[in-house]
Amino acid sequence: MFRNNDDDNNNNNNNNNNDGFDDENKGIFLDSKIEISDETSLIHKAYHDDYDENILINNNNNGGNNNNHSSSKVTHRRGKHTFTEADKLKMTKFESLDFPIIDNQIYREYIRRTSKLNHILKTFGKWIICFMIGVLVGITAYLVKQSVEFVNEFKFDQSGKYLEDERKFIAFLVYYSINILFGVSASLVIIPVGQIASGSGIPEVKGYLNGIRIPQSMNVKTLVGKLVSLILAYSSGLILGPEGPMIHIGSMLGGAIGQVKSKTLKWYPKVFWKYHNDRDRRDFISTGAAAGVAAAFGAPIGGVLFGFEEASSFWSRQLTWRTFFACLIATFTTNIILQGFDMQIHDYGVLKFGLSNKYLYKYSELIPFALIGVAGGLFGALFVNLNARLSQWRSKFFANKKIYLRVLEVFILITITSTILYCCAAFTPCRSKTQANGSTNSLDNSSSISSSSGSNSKNSTKLLKLLNNASGEDEQEDKFIAFFCEQGEYNQMAGLSFNSLDAGLRLLFSTSTDIFTIPTLAVFSVISFILTTITSGLMLASGLFIPMMLVGATFGRLVGQVIALFVSVDPCIYALVGASAMMAGFSRMTISLAIIMVELTEGTQYMLPVILSVMIAKWVGDFFNESIYEHLIEQKCYPFLQSQPPKSMIKLGVVDIMKTEVVTLHEVERVSKVIEVLKSEQHFHNGFPVIERPRPLDPNRKDAYGNLEYYEDETTYSGLILRNQLICLLYYRIFCHEQPLPQNPRLLGGNPNRRYNQRRFGRPTEYGYAPADPRMTYELMTQSLARHFPPIDKMNLKKEEIETMYIDLRPYMNLSTIVANETYSYSETYSIFRTIGLRHLPVVNKKNEVVGIVTRKDLL
Repeated sequence: MFRNNDDDNNNNNNNNNNDGFDDENKGIFLDSKIEISDETSLIHKAYHDDYDENILINNNNNGGNNNNHSSSKVTHRRGKHTFTEADKLKMTKFESLDFPIIDNQIYREYIRRTSKLNHILKTFGKWIICFMIGVLVGITAYLVKQSVEFVNEFKFDQSGKYLEDERKFIAFLVYYSINILFGVSASLVIIPVGQIASGSGIPEVKGYLNGIRIPQSMNVKTLVGKLVSLILAYSSGLILGPEGPMIHIGSMLGGAIGQVKSKTLKWYPKVFWKYHNDRDRRDFISTGAAAGVAAAFGAPIGGVLFGFEEASSFWSRQLTWRTFFACLIATFTTNIILQGFDMQIHDYGVLKFGLSNKYLYKYSELIPFALIGVAGGLFGALFVNLNARLSQWRSKFFANKKIYLRVLEVFILITITSTILYCCAAFTPCRSKTQANGSTNSLDNSSSISSSSGSNSKNSTKLLKLLNNASGEDEQEDKFIAFFCEQGEYNQMAGLSFNSLDAGLRLLFSTSTDIFTIPTLAVFSVISFILTTITSGLMLASGLFIPMMLVGATFGRLVGQVIALFVSVDPCIYALVGASAMMAGFSRMTISLAIIMVELTEGTQYMLPVILSVMIAKWVGDFFNESIYEHLIEQKCYPFLQSQPPKSMIKLGVVDIMKTEVVTLHEVERVSKVIEVLKSEQHFHNGFPVIERPRPLDPNRKDAYGNLEYYEDETTYSGLILRNQLICLLYYRIFCHEQPLPQNPRLLGGNPNRRYNQRRFGRPTEYGYAPADPRMTYELMTQSLARHFPPIDKMNLKKEEIETMYIDLRPYMNLSTIVANETYSYSETYSIFRTIGLRHLPVVNKKNEVVGIVTRKDLL
């Protein structure tokens, strides 16, 4: 039932099989017909019995969802979701990361001989790596920005030639053909890379930072595919944004720079070997994700808060400072390249919008701001529900279909989107520029709309030039489009539908009150919401931040202009509040979102309305369901651990969830037994509790108290050792002959009626101490665990070594593993596991005997 392929074993002998430059990295279960194992060293009989052929067949027939609960209720409130057995079956292809330090004997010896200078150099190295992350993420953001602008300029220039000649149909064909070319190309790029490169990538980032090893999610192949697909997709006319993919791209760059090695090229520089562990890589990926937000929005503080609030499950004060430094460098790098060294420095990122500081709000307007927050929460919850249902339908419908049908879906959506957006502009009547607030003086107030290029010399007459230039001069990207209008007229719908999304947002944030009419805003609000809902989930790189901001800004400006019919208000403030509310409604971000919106629009005076709308939108949305990213994580069956345990399981105890059949190893174990456990076809385990060795069966041997000095079933827990450590010891032949049993010292004044010898707990050197093999040091083991090992059958182990030699695990097993007593509650177990970031949690009884073990999948 379980594949035993040598190539698969080769790819999975090492825990760090998701390296930043590993192109050939594959999950061990991805090609398997059925997965029956967990990453622990235990098998739960009731759980194991569910994996029979009947359930596998039913699972395939039902699209991997054979539970009425999952099929009847796609979305839910926080803590209400329960995974089915089919979901848990899918979870088995995801391993956990090793965040805790392996505190073994060789590590303690390394710490003792490490000088203070080495600690300083390691810390300084982390700052250097964060600096490199910031620079590279900033350069990448610039490349995305310039590439998208070039492609969009080419598209609108080509179609604009026919617009000037009033050949509408030919202009549409050119516009539509270019959209098809870029959109289909963006989808085709995903095929050789894998669908892991499609979408925003935020669920994958959150999953990895939660401790889940998601195959192919952080390697260079996915990075290149995501980057190319993003540039092409953002220029395809679909309503999607680049910010979510930029977060994923930043994470991949952070993980790659922090590791600086390649398993594919077999390149392992020793200079960065200290950072070749999951714990440091997690921090660098968190830094990269935050730097991606900072570079995309020009919001370094918002980037740090996003990493703390949304992306990372583990945070520290040291990580805060390093992440803030990287975000600052990323923002500065993007700005300095965009603006040039001879320009005045501004904090503009890839996307930047501005609001006039001449207009303020009245406190009475907090009431409509709060109502916009309610609407944002309702629309956000509706979007989550519709998009989650659509994603589930896609996963079922395309499950057994050819991959090119996903490309056909992109083709159909581009056709629908291009037709609707073009026709909306074509059927919208032209307006005179004098109708846009009636006077050019008020139009000049829009000079506060900041260009992403950061050129202040152009901002002062921006909108006035745009209205005067109905022929479509290319001086500014956020211009009105003439779209067959006469000289001195403009097409208000074309400014939203026949324009880039960020340019449309700048127009919505304009302080001129009559740029758009109420019917135009109402129609575009509905169209953009529907198109955003059906576009999210296509097989191409896409994000939701800018599209949902566009929907919210359109709706907010609509509300503002309706209110402006009765009282004097500024609609652009309502557009800002609406964009914030819609973002909070679907993502449930709070602090980070408020700071990002303020940094993005330079509207610090609007902090109160933004915070008010964000908080209300989140509360309203949480009443109906979770954020879209949590639902996508559940649909992809990532074993994600939320900050709080599921409410449906809080009444349980640890004995109700733990695996009870333990596969253990003795402190000194035969090589043949180790190989047998590692090559087992029935179970695949990544962690093994180590127990004390049984004493010789000699009934005549008694101690001074008359107690027998042997144990028939000795299971006293000593430590934990991982699969990759065992393979490392086999590869380097760290063998020994049979070792004598250590003398178990007694405490003075021991009870003479005690049946068993009493252990003295203290330093590991006081009991069972065994020196490590001089060939195996901490440096060698750390560097080795970051590599691929050949299959055990190809290690050329001699038959004599296998049959007669032993492996002493005491110097290499983790001596500081956290254990849970069998009396623990489920809630306490969940809290310990989630807070520390464990991979295995052995369960012991009062005699310190192993009775079970818990992994993250047991907690769900």
